[in-house]
Amino acid sequence: MIAALSRTAVRAAVPRCAAAAPWRASSTAATKVLHRDPETPAPASSGDRFAVVRLGGTQYKITKDDVIVAEKLDVQVGSDLIIDEVLLVGSDLATVVGRPTVQNATVTCAVEEQTRDAKVVVFKKRRRQNSRRRNGHRRHVTLLRVTDIDAGVGSDVI
Repeated sequence: MIAALSRTAVRAAVPRCAAAAPWRASSTAATKVLHRDPETPAPASSGDRFAVVRLGGTQYKITKDDVIVAEKLDVQVGSDLIIDEVLLVGSDLATVVGRPTVQNATVTCAVEEQTRDAKVVVFKKRRRQNSRRRNGHRRHVTLLRVTDIDAGVGSDVI
């Protein structure tokens, strides 16, 4: 005979383990820092620092030496671009979540190229109407290479 358990009884019977939630949170008014629990082993891949930035209405998750294809920015090729809209900075040890941005955090990018993206073909056909239209466009883009990620607040932790 199988006994029927209610939802709360099942939740109470299943223990919550540290491996399921290895992060503990500490927060301030402007940021939320998530620290890795020291008893939990570090992930197998030890990556560098990463960040989530907002650039031209689009969010990008980046690490050092990444190349970003962003919409056209009004900057000269060869110059440096400093992005201060950093939404999140993280590493293997801790993660700093901004509310809405991380204070004093910056990402430095080198502008590599101003170019156009691959062609996008727009083809519309109205069946049985002898009507079709083929159009296409190439958007203007800027290629950026990430050179440095500065965590700002709490950079001693990350």
